[in-house]
Amino acid sequence: MGIIYFIFSFILFIILFGIVMTPIIIFIIILATPRNNGKQSKTDNSLSNYTTKGYVMTRTELIFYRKLKEITDELNLSIFSQVNLERIIQVKDNNNVDRNKIKSRSIDYTIVNNKNCGIVACIELDDYSHKRENVKKRDEFINQLFKQVNIPLYRIEVKYEYNMYEIKELIKQAMKLQDSIIWKITCINLKI
Repeated sequence: MGIIYFIFSFILFIILFGIVMTPIIIFIIILATPRNNGKQSKTDNSLSNYTTKGYVMTRTELIFYRKLKEITDELNLSIFSQVNLERIIQVKDNNNVDRNKIKSRSIDYTIVNNKNCGIVACIELDDYSHKRENVKKRDEFINQLFKQVNIPLYRIEVKYEYNMYEIKELIKQAMKLQDSIIWKITCINLKI
């Protein structure tokens, strides 16, 4: 009878312990769990707002890129796509008003020489969206900006077929211009 009493007491103890301790354990877990009161955390949780675009170019841009690459390879040049304007144009006094005008903008293709990565020319591939008024204003600003900083900017309308010979000639002209600009900069730096 002693063993039955012991087993019965042990089972009763486990049940009572579970009944008393379970709410206490749940209460401790709730207190220990960090709360954000409906606000999004500034750490790992905010990363869930991001996703990949999957591609760096549209299909149209990729088709043109492949054709352009044939030319640049032949001329010993390289192409970078979707280059942020701040990587190729510097605001002289670094003021935020002027920086904000170029901060989040990119250029479709930046062509550079392989010798020193000097900028030869930039190309914008203009699709139907460039006919909208707000985009026309942005394009005009970009045109004037490139003219100001002496970087040839070629706007090429999206087509089914491109005159690659004409594009090649434009790039050759830009290469000559780059050589003369680099010569002027070198002369200024050397005070010749």
